[in-house]
Amino acid sequence: MKVKTSPECPKCGHRMKRFPPGRKDEYHVHCAECDYDFGRFDYFQAQFRHAIEELEAQLKHHDAADGDRG
Repeated sequence: MKVKTSPECPKCGHRMKRFPPGRKDEYHVHCAECDYDFGRFDYFQAQFRHAIEELEAQLKHHDAADGDRG
């Protein structure tokens, strides 16, 4: 499966990646353009989970600040 996601490939700057079929802990994510190895799927997925958790925390903080005003 190919998906256009961040981060960009450090080698060529392309955003399209090939995600592995099958069991996620045995396969690596690769750049669809130059075949750069982003590492194991579970590690790649953890990077996204960390970014999403940070964003959610910022949004909750922002919502709480807006609630204090009104």
